[in-house]
Amino acid sequence: GKIFCFKKSGIIFTTIINLIIIQNVTALQKYWVPLNPPEANYKIEVNIDVDNSIVEGSETVKFVNTYSKEISIIAMDWCISRVSFLEVEIKGKSIFPLNYKKNKTVSSPLFYVLPEPVFPGKELILKIKFSRYDLIGNNKEEILLQKWFPRLWWNDLPVYDRFRVKLDIPDGYSVAISGILNKETGYYENNGINRFGIYLGKGLNVETREVTGIQVTSLFTEKGKKCALLCLETAVDAIKFYKSWLGFYPFKFLYIIPGASRPVGGYPFASGIVVIHGQEQFDKKSLLHWKWITAHEIGHQYWGEYVMDVDYSSWLWIGMGIYADREYILFRNLGLDKHKGLMNRYLDGLKKKVDTTVDLPYEQLLSIKFDRNNIVVHGKGFSIISALECVLGKETFERIYKKCLKDYGRKRLGYNDFWNVCEQVSGQNLNWFFEQWVRSNKYLCYQIVSRDCIKDNDKYISYIKVERKGSMVMPVPVKVIFEDSTSQVKYTNTPLKVNTLKFESKSKLVKAILDPYNKLAMLKNPLPITYDELIRNISRLPWSGAGEDAFETFKEALDLNLDRYYLWFKLGLTLFDGGYYKESFESFKKVVECNPSRFYHFATLVWLGHLRDLEGKRKEALKYYNEALKYDEGKTMTHSQFGMVINREWVEKRLKMPFVLGERKK
Repeated sequence: GKIFCFKKSGIIFTTIINLIIIQNVTALQKYWVPLNPPEANYKIEVNIDVDNSIVEGSETVKFVNTYSKEISIIAMDWCISRVSFLEVEIKGKSIFPLNYKKNKTVSSPLFYVLPEPVFPGKELILKIKFSRYDLIGNNKEEILLQKWFPRLWWNDLPVYDRFRVKLDIPDGYSVAISGILNKETGYYENNGINRFGIYLGKGLNVETREVTGIQVTSLFTEKGKKCALLCLETAVDAIKFYKSWLGFYPFKFLYIIPGASRPVGGYPFASGIVVIHGQEQFDKKSLLHWKWITAHEIGHQYWGEYVMDVDYSSWLWIGMGIYADREYILFRNLGLDKHKGLMNRYLDGLKKKVDTTVDLPYEQLLSIKFDRNNIVVHGKGFSIISALECVLGKETFERIYKKCLKDYGRKRLGYNDFWNVCEQVSGQNLNWFFEQWVRSNKYLCYQIVSRDCIKDNDKYISYIKVERKGSMVMPVPVKVIFEDSTSQVKYTNTPLKVNTLKFESKSKLVKAILDPYNKLAMLKNPLPITYDELIRNISRLPWSGAGEDAFETFKEALDLNLDRYYLWFKLGLTLFDGGYYKESFESFKKVVECNPSRFYHFATLVWLGHLRDLEGKRKEALKYYNEALKYDEGKTMTHSQFGMVINREWVEKRLKMPFVLGERKK
C-alpha cells in the first residue's frame, strides 16, 4: 500500500533514525505510516481521582494490519516523566521506547520496536497501563479530558477508532462522554469516532432528549438553565433537520456542555461533545445567536469529527460546517445576519491589507500575527464555500456536499480532494476558482455602473452595465425588479471586465441588485493598492494579452509614482500590445525619467520612435531613433511576442523606413 514518509521534523526524524541504528534494528524495521492507518479497537478502564489529581487506568488496544507491508515499529501519543507513567506489554512481555532512559523524560511520540513484525492480515494486541498527574488542574469544579489515554500515533494524522470505556464517575459530578452507556457491561461504547473526550462537571443539572434514536444531553448550571434548555431544544430540532436533509447523523449521542463565562461562541470539544460559551449570560446575546451557535457546533460533528481534516489551514471543515448551519438557519427563516457577519470578518481583513491567502506553507502560518482564525479560517473559509455554491448552483453543490460525506466519512478530506470531487460532480474545470479563492489574496468587487430602460412597442428593454473593480474574476448574479413586481436574474460573463446585461419585461425597471441572495463576500468599493502590490501586479502581467489590466495598472503606477524603470518598460510593452498607444508612450517616457541603464535607455528611445511613427509624426520619430544610437552598446533586445529584435541594425532600418504595425524581423 501507499505510505506517508515520517515527516514530523528533520531533527526528530534524524534522532529516531540514529536511535534505531543504535538499537540494532534491521533494515526492514523502519517506522512508516499507512496512507489510511488501520482502525484500532480500544477497551479502557479508567479511574479519575479528583482529590489527588490522578488519571490512571489500563487498556487493551487491537488492530489488524490491512496493508501489504509489515509493521515493525509503532508509536504511542504519550510521554514518560515524573508525572506520566506508561507500561506496554505484548504477549505478557514488556516493551520499552527506543529512546527510553530511566528517570528521564521522554516526550511524545514514543516509538516501540515490536518483538515480531505485524504481517499483512495479522493482528497486534497491546496491553497498557498508564497514569497522569498533570491532567487535572486546580479548578476541580470541572474536569476536561481530551488526550487522556495512550493512543496509537500515526504522524499526527487524525484517525477513526472504536472505543469501549468504563469510568467510575466521581461523587457529585455529571459526565459528558464520547459514547453511549451499555448498562449490561458498564462500558461507554461507540461504533467509531475521531476523538474520545470526557467532561466532568460538579453540581450540574442534566436534561436529556431523544430524537430519531439519538440521545441529546445538556449539562448546565442553575444560572445557565434558560440558555441551556433553549440550546437543547435547538439541538433536537437541528439534528432532525440534518438527518432529513443529509440522511443520517454520525453519532448516537450528543452532549452540550458549558464553557467560558462570556458568550463568545463555542467549539467541538470531542466527538459527540460540543461546548457553548456564556450560557449564564443568556440575555447578552440574541435568540438567533444561541440557535445559530448550537446548529453551528452540531454541523462540526459532520465536518471535523466525522469527515476529518488533513490541511493545516483548517478552512475546509470550518466552511463546510458553517454551510450546514446556514441551511438550518434558512430552513427556520432566522435570517443571514450571522453569516453576513462571518463574511464581513474576511472583508474587514481585506480592508486592513492582511494577506488572506488560504493555502500557505505551515512555517509561514506560524509567523502570522493577525487573527487568521476569524478572518481567514472562519470568514474566508465560509466565503469560499458560499461562492462555490453560487457558481455551481445549489443542486450541484449539494450533490458535492453529500458525496463528500458519503465517500470521506470516517476518513480525511483535504481541499485538493474536495477540489477533485467538485470537478467530477460538476463536470467543470474549476482551476480558475480555487486558484483565486484559495491560492491568492485576490478579492471580489463588482459595481453596477449604469442602468437604462427603453420602451420598445409593448415591452421594455433594460440594460444593466456591470464593471469588475476588484482583482478576482468570476460570474456574479444580477437581479432586476420591475414595476409589476416581477424579477429576473442573470450572471455576468466571467472573462469580461465590463458586462452589459439585457433584460426584456412588460413593465419599467425599478432597481438592479448585485448578489441578491447574499452569497458572495464582495467589497462595495475597490481597495487602494499599495506600492508593493503594484510591483507584484506589474510583474505578474502577461507580456501579451494584458489589455485592460495593463491600462488599469498604468493608472495605479502614475498615482503611486512608480520609480522603477524596468517596470515602466514592461508597462510600455503591454500597453502597446493592448493598443493603448498614448499610455504606452507615457510609460516609455517614464523609463527615461527613471535614469535607466544604457541598454534600457537605447531600447526605450527606439520604442518612443515606433509610437511616434504610428502617429505619423515622422520628424519626432527620427529624433528618437538618432538619439537611441548614442546609447547603443552593440546589444540586442528580443521581443518574441512581436517577432521583433531591437538592435543597431533595426534602428538603422527605421531611419530609412517608418515603423508599421505587424512588422517583424525578416
